[in-house]
Order: sequence, then structure tokens, then C-alpha cells
Amino acid sequence: MKADHVASDLESIVLTEEAIIRRVGELARQIETDYDGKDLVLVGILGGAATATVDLARAMERHVEITWMAIRSYGMGVRSSGSVRLLKDIDIDLSGRNVVIVDGIIDTGLTAQWVVSNITHRGVASVQMCALFRKPSAPADAKYIGFDVPDGMIVGYGLDYAGLYRNLRCCAVLAPHAIRAAVKR
Repeated sequence: MKADHVASDLESIVLTEEAIIRRVGELARQIETDYDGKDLVLVGILGGAATATVDLARAMERHVEITWMAIRSYGMGVRSSGSVRLLKDIDIDLSGRNVVIVDGIIDTGLTAQWVVSNITHRGVASVQMCALFRKPSAPADAKYIGFDVPDGMIVGYGLDYAGLYRNLRCCAVLAPHAIRAAVKR
């Protein structure tokens, strides 16, 4: 979906689809260089990182295995709930493997910290974090960061609010009136 279809719901457009795709390609090259000659598994965090994970894998010029993990830390709010709940676990053995976790956004860092700890305890050879977007208050401990984005409810390019806006092709800040309207749905 293009931004003009929901322009009245958006406070601002932060990044265009073209800028995001260009940066995903740059991240792919960096990861390929870092894992040259090594086995690599991408663990995509559903649903916010589905688009970024697939686009990252498609930008790579090498074999890469993808698996998925679904967790919840937001519920229906605009801020993290403070706890992480596993909804879907990965379905492959990661023992001895090199893993890059792909998340859509790092906000408080709680989800990233939980996932890295969970994956580390599976006997992996290595684990790194890749996030397409990072908010200002987020810890700076992810190795691969696409963009720093402003505070606010970030939507688009896989990120949603109340199940909406995932198919928005750009990255945008959702307007307060759209947040209130989604809550009333």
C-alpha cells in the first residue's frame, strides 16, 4: 500500500521504500562479508520483521536458511508491556550454527535481549542482532542497524499498529488520532 492511501493517518513519513530497500541491500552485503565461508541462519521475528527478513535474504548472494520465531511484547499498546511471551518457537536445531536474528524495530531492547538470550542457550556458534529500525531510547548493542527512527508509533514495511499498516511500503510515524481510532475498533 502506498502512503497516499492512508496519508491522513500518518504524522510523517520517515523513510521511503527505496531508501529502505537500498539499506537492506547494504546490510546484506555487510552480513555476507562477516559470514563469508560460514553457515548462516536468519531467525526472523514475526510479524514485524517478516518483510525485512525476506528482503534481507533475497538481497544475499549466498545460501541462507530462514526460520521464524513469534513473540509478543506490545499487546494493543504503543509501548512495550515489559514482558515477552513466546507465541511460536523456531523449528530447526541451531546447535553449532551462526545465527543473525532479524527484528523489525528495537524500542526498549527488552525483546532483543530476550531473543538473544533464548537463542544463545541453544548452543549456537554465534548470534548477532539485526534490526531494520531503532528508536532513540534503544540500547546500541545490535550489530546490524538499518536506520535510527524517531520516537512515536512506527508503522510500515512490516510494522503494524493493531494489525494495520504492515503493508505500507514506507516507514512512517502514525498520527495520534489514528492510534485512538484503532483502539476503538
